[in-house]
Amino acid sequence: MPISRRIRGRAFLVMVAIVPMAVMQAQQLLGVNQSATPTPIESHDPDVDAAAQTIGRALFLRCFCADNNLSFDAQGKPQASAKTTDWTLAGINVQKVERKGPGEIELDGVRVAMRYATDRHEFDRDPQNDDKMRLTLADNGDAAAFTRELQAVFSTGIDRPLQRSMPDFWQHYFDPSMAWPQDALTGQQIVAFAGPPVAAGGAESEPTLTHRAEAGYTPLASHDRVTGTVQVRMVVDLEGKPRHIVIVQPLGYGLDARAVEAAAKFRFTPATIRGKPVASTVLMSQDFLLVSPPPH
Repeated sequence: MPISRRIRGRAFLVMVAIVPMAVMQAQQLLGVNQSATPTPIESHDPDVDAAAQTIGRALFLRCFCADNNLSFDAQGKPQASAKTTDWTLAGINVQKVERKGPGEIELDGVRVAMRYATDRHEFDRDPQNDDKMRLTLADNGDAAAFTRELQAVFSTGIDRPLQRSMPDFWQHYFDPSMAWPQDALTGQQIVAFAGPPVAAGGAESEPTLTHRAEAGYTPLASHDRVTGTVQVRMVVDLEGKPRHIVIVQPLGYGLDARAVEAAAKFRFTPATIRGKPVASTVLMSQDFLLVSPPPH
């Protein structure tokens, strides 16, 4: 019994001596410098990771900002007054994200214009690769707060909060059942003519256009030579003025807003029933046809 214990003990000691030597030989073969300090693992930056999730997504700026260099506070609000534009010109493709300091993260990308495809009844994204954008977001080190900031700055797709922040003519496009606020038309009879009708008690007349305003191009639409037609529906009141203007068929590139601005300047002879003026709906078209190359 004593001999057996000593043999096992010697075998154990031999094994302890061999293992470190094998490790040393392997390190030498791999070129490991045993005296060097181990390389530290790169620290994790959750806020940069969160911002990087915006890359490749169909994003819109909730502020509808027209400027290309923007800074946002921790609540996702622009830190300086910025010009606004139509939502169809407020898209962005984020391409790069990096930390610029302990309190800010920078996102680089390009502006995106939306163009309506009439055959598919949906909007396409047209990246403006020469229209570079740079967004600087405040970062106070709170990952949850930074995620909320991203949600306040960007809409992924055309979500309901984005729609509700649009002008009335767009809100009613996305939600035709939406009620109009009380105004001069509230409680009035509004006639929708389906043709040149004749009432049993007397002649009816549709509204007649007496003054038409033409819509101008937006710079991006002119640059990309966008052509097409915007259709708007409006109510012509008793004085022949347009009210409750709604987009029926959009075009994109900010041209829909230009068409509505022009339509608001139209003037009509109001419709009549039995010789008395009545409010009525009318469908109008605004054509955008480039006749000359855009200026350089």
